[in-house]
Amino acid sequence: MNNRKCPSCGAEMELSLSNKCLICPFCDTHIDVEIQDDGNTGMLDENMFDFLWDLDNLKQYENVIAVLDSMRYCLNSLKTAERVSQYIRTALLTDEDVASEGINQNRIDKIMPKIAGLIEPGERIIVYGDDGILSRGKEFFVITDKRSIFVNGKKTGSVLHREISAVRLDPNGGYPRWKLNNQDSFAVTGIGNKYRLQGAIAALICIIAAEQHGGREKIKLL
Repeated sequence: MNNRKCPSCGAEMELSLSNKCLICPFCDTHIDVEIQDDGNTGMLDENMFDFLWDLDNLKQYENVIAVLDSMRYCLNSLKTAERVSQYIRTALLTDEDVASEGINQNRIDKIMPKIAGLIEPGERIIVYGDDGILSRGKEFFVITDKRSIFVNGKKTGSVLHREISAVRLDPNGGYPRWKLNNQDSFAVTGIGNKYRLQGAIAALICIIAAEQHGGREKIKLL
């Protein structure tokens, strides 16, 4: 425990919320450890969040642990929207179902006609994720520097980050979703099995929302 350097890439390893292993946020190396669970849930900035979820209940799901480990790393170690955005671009974008500015740009170009009326000139798209397993381009979300946009077939909606006051982590039987303002229509899913990406996106939304709240109350994690 005194040396948390990853043996594979040299990055600083993080303790998983399962308290059973150290994980590398960059190359996903795992090292088994045995640590007594003290029930501590103070893993996130108390100045940013009201921490209301039942962590013991969430820990039973392996994919949820991956989401929370990634979110915790981004919030506690990277801390800024710029650094989390870069982490998403360099570490987690691995296939055509995910895109960012200049990465799989053709995916963004294809869906722009559906969201053009929802974004302002100069608004920057940070990440695009396609949820459609059999219908690519018909069910997706887009995270910009101002809002989160959700498209499901002909249904389209968006929420400004400055209007986000609560984020619910729904374990959904081990297939976690982040519901912005606890609304099913504003849900960030795992995009296949990319749960670390999902955690990083949740962290990014929370950081931007906190920055844009302008002194409003803390974000509730439900």
